[in-house]
Amino acid sequence: MNEIEEDEDRPGAPAWMSTFADLMALMMCFFVLLLSFSVMDVIKFRQIAGSLNIAFGVQNQVKVKDTPKGTSVLAKEFSPGRPRPIPTRTVTQHTAHSTKLSLQINSPKAFLDFTENLTKNQEKKRLKSKRKELVAETKAEAEKLKDVLKKEIEEGKIDIESTNRSITIRIREKGSFSSGSDILH
Repeated sequence: MNEIEEDEDRPGAPAWMSTFADLMALMMCFFVLLLSFSVMDVIKFRQIAGSLNIAFGVQNQVKVKDTPKGTSVLAKEFSPGRPRPIPTRTVTQHTAHSTKLSLQINSPKAFLDFTENLTKNQEKKRLKSKRKELVAETKAEAEKLKDVLKKEIEEGKIDIESTNRSITIRIREKGSFSSGSDILH
């Protein structure tokens, strides 16, 4: 009995009032969103007004100077923009055609120089021979690595491959961690 009497003596609104107020606020937001996305069509509005006129038997007609406009609230406030060209300064650079091209790589053996006027076929032959030299160097370096890591390769811990100008070293699972362990060998 004391609990019931204490509840009646408390000042303020009942507990359900806050839940009700929250729901009503959400409902109002929902209907405002519906209104903002709605589009009023003049022809449909007149048809509805005419059907209501017939249904309810309106006897006097009031002439309205302005009919409702058939646009949404968003369309009134935010109209699509029209693209306008933006004036920009044109930056031009004058360059002279130069056949003096050179390519240098950090290795002293890998130096290409096109300063002399060679025909296209001669250039292609020169580039092919230079490429073959570089690929041969890469294969030789891969073989050196295989000699150094011969023990690990025989145990199946690593693989070494060379393709064109790249050397790929693959470390197998058993070469890095033992089964179920997080400690590196």
